[in-house]
Amino acid sequence: MGFVFQSYHLIPTLTVCENVMLALVPMRVNGLVARARALHCIERVGLERRINHLPGELSGGEQQRACLARALVNSPAVLLADEPTGNLDPATSWDILQLLDKINKRNTTVVVATHNKNIVDEMKKRVVVLENGRLIRDQQLGMYHV
Repeated sequence: MGFVFQSYHLIPTLTVCENVMLALVPMRVNGLVARARALHCIERVGLERRINHLPGELSGGEQQRACLARALVNSPAVLLADEPTGNLDPATSWDILQLLDKINKRNTTVVVATHNKNIVDEMKKRVVVLENGRLIRDQQLGMYHV
């Protein structure tokens, strides 16, 4: 399982690559293998030119991409994203949504928690609406992967 936080939660003293590799520490993945896996995920999200940058040197969209790479490095079957575009401008939000869609098409179930109706409209997958802890709508909007 991978998780994308709304507030990034990148370690400010670690580079993008080190932040992504950090997710492999509990699995005790060999350093060279961990770096190769991290670099692959960083390339998937389009940050290959920023691997040695610290989070403070990145834009909000780049930080979100780094978080996405970190969530993907363990090849999760399910990716949970908490307001993944909440702190981003519309153009960067669109880029992140497109990345999530590509990830979904590669057989990873993507679950997005959001209050943003535009995300619901753009993703056109399945929408589950909760109100006061109760399910009030479960609607299939198009093709989706489970």
